Amino acid sequence: MNTELEDMKALRSEVARLTLEIIRLSGERLAIARKIGEIKAKMNMPVEDPSIESDLRAKVIDLSRKYGLDINFALKLLDLLINESKRVQRDLIESRLNKMRHGGS
Repeated sequence: MNTELEDMKALRSEVARLTLEIIRLSGERLAIARKIGEIKAKMNMPVEDPSIESDLRAKVIDLSRKYGLDINFALKLLDLLINESKRVQRDLIESRLNKMRHGGS
């Protein structure tokens, strides 16, 4: 029993480590999304790109199957990531537009 409790403690520690790594990677992803948003703003491109999202969805589905992950869960996670990227990009573009309207650089 003591060994099982130790195993569970180690497993919980690993789950916590992986969760924090997911958060770190999400932050990295958003930093890149901001850079993409800056380019889109300069080039007057829309935030949304359905073909990019569709390609990524297909890759997530394939990877989910490969690792035995529930596809609905993986797609919900992808939707969270995509929606947050879009929010960050929209905020960035809106901020640039406001600066332009008010004479900022």
